[in-house]
Amino acid sequence: MEPILKFITNSTKPLNIAHRGGMALYPENTLTGFHASVAEHQADMLEMDLRITQEGRAVVFHDHTLERTTNGKGRVCNLSYREISELDAGFHFTDSGNDRKFRGKGMKIPLLEDVFEQITETYINLELKDHHPELISEVLRVVKKFEVQDRILIGSGHFFQNRIVHHVLSGCGRYLSKPDIYLFGFLGSLGFGRNYWQNFHVAEVPLHYHGYHVYPMMKKAAEKMNLPLFVWGANDLQSIEKLKADGVDGIITDRPDLM
Repeated sequence: MEPILKFITNSTKPLNIAHRGGMALYPENTLTGFHASVAEHQADMLEMDLRITQEGRAVVFHDHTLERTTNGKGRVCNLSYREISELDAGFHFTDSGNDRKFRGKGMKIPLLEDVFEQITETYINLELKDHHPELISEVLRVVKKFEVQDRILIGSGHFFQNRIVHHVLSGCGRYLSKPDIYLFGFLGSLGFGRNYWQNFHVAEVPLHYHGYHVYPMMKKAAEKMNLPLFVWGANDLQSIEKLKADGVDGIITDRPDLM
């Protein structure tokens, strides 16, 4: 595989980036969703979230608590991976027909190590959700173990956490923290802050923010700062086709099947 930044630069079409492994189609952040998004929907990249367990393992999970997606309760960081691995990650998933077809089918919350062991030919987009130094250390250990620095984008929505992540995992692709995103849209679209924005490799931005259509401002900023633009929040065919026509560099979508 060519390095991820070269792949992004050389791509002639918007990248199909499966948000949480295509969470509208499969239980989110599961190996089932990751494999299917690649094999059935030709996802170029898999987006996923990371949290830390009680004993310091990096698990692929979005929320800080277990209730929304599993049959478990409590905070992820308060449970061991042995306890977490016994939960049903497909328990609450419903498809478009309101069918719980993945409940009781063996869907598990994977370790980050499981992802790199099984997903070997696809680019990965990682977001560290927990604001814990242990999570950064564990992710660093796993990334070094599998030697995958040049096929992942990595960051955190937290400003200071993001800076630490980028310092510690300096060989990986870097994206903006949440505060950076909105400063980028405002200042970048006016042509300000070029030296700062060049610390990042990709601008990952929302289509909408609290009901406001912020994408045009973000697109203008990316063009002015010459940064590749990934957009999330496009989960219907009309929105996806509009972004394709605009020539964005990547679309982070719950519906990789529509790409």
